[in-house]
Amino acid sequence: MKTYKFILLALSFFLFCSSSCETPKAQHFITIQNNSDKEIIIVNSWFPIPRKSSCLKSGAQFEYEELIRDGMIKPHSNKTFERDGWGEYMISHPKDTMYLGVFNRIDIDTMSCEEFEKTFPLKKEWKVTLADMEACDWTLVYTSEE
Repeated sequence: MKTYKFILLALSFFLFCSSSCETPKAQHFITIQNNSDKEIIIVNSWFPIPRKSSCLKSGAQFEYEELIRDGMIKPHSNKTFERDGWGEYMISHPKDTMYLGVFNRIDIDTMSCEEFEKTFPLKKEWKVTLADMEACDWTLVYTSEE
């Protein structure tokens, strides 16, 4: 019986001392704060947001639902983009620039593709590098300029 207690104690000690709850590599997630009165959609690119052939509303319902699920931020709230791996990519490619575009959801929902491409209702575009994101503590704030 003493042997089993000793093995259990040794195993418990080993597991307690050798494991850690901390992640070995710091994770950096980008948070965007929406300080406007409208729902916004965030799109990202490693190139400037294209102004031609950029209809965000495609014919497939699942693509639209994915756009809303992944990129929409409600008024006066924030969203942390952690599943996308944007922060980790920026850390591993420190010289790259990421572009983040902001569109009002109402524009995407109500405009036809032709009207969207003609007026291109981009409300804001951030052009950020790793240094920019570190300087703002990985948080970007959108305030409507209307």
